[in-house]
Amino acid sequence: MIPAALLETAPSAGSIWRIVENQEQAATRRITRSAEEQSRLEQLLDTNKPPYLPGTEQLHWLLKTPFRYPPLRHGSRFGSAFQPGILYGSRELATAMTESAVYLWLFRAAPKELGPLERISDGRTAIHFGISHDHVSDLTSAAAKRYRRKISAPGSYTFSQQLGSRLREQHTAAIWFHSARAAAGVNCAVLEPAAIPAGTEPSQQHWQMQLDSSSCWWGLAGQDSFEVRYREVADKSGQIPHPAL
Repeated sequence: MIPAALLETAPSAGSIWRIVENQEQAATRRITRSAEEQSRLEQLLDTNKPPYLPGTEQLHWLLKTPFRYPPLRHGSRFGSAFQPGILYGSRELATAMTESAVYLWLFRAAPKELGPLERISDGRTAIHFGISHDHVSDLTSAAAKRYRRKISAPGSYTFSQQLGSRLREQHTAAIWFHSARAAAGVNCAVLEPAAIPAGTEPSQQHWQMQLDSSSCWWGLAGQDSFEVRYREVADKSGQIPHPAL
């Protein structure tokens, strides 16, 4: 049973960060010989993707794409595998980087032989944009404090997905919640495209990222760097807990 205190919503506005693949160059450009071939390839790829979610028509493509795809087999923090996609981001850039590093480490843990994954050196784009809506759930509030461990459990989505379904039923547009990976971080789950003002143009920063078994370093020219250490997100056994494991 979901406590009534967790189903309250109120007007809320803020801005969030999201880490995505580097947007400076299309990954498929290396297999095409001209701009015409590139455009044709992108059209063919697009026709084989799920349709965009209604209500996303006026959104920038980087913001509407997450709503296009359903969650993976185990779902996501607030969405089951059978519900529309959710756009996740973080209130703080450092939190977004920590979350991104965790999923790279989880991906890296799958193969028996790491090969080129022994050390990952790549670029990532951090996008920043605002959200605003009259019906937003704040699970970081004092009223929700006693449920934090269940909502943001690193190794389980059971309670949070049930809560997410209830919040969807009452047309909640977005959810603020504590990060399961960054102790002081706050994440945001955008359930409804309407939570992102039409015409929003996300700002973009292009970061360099280097990850190995012990740390993930982020660097931006002319600015301070940021580092996430593996031991900061691992449990006592040295593993990163996750519902899919």
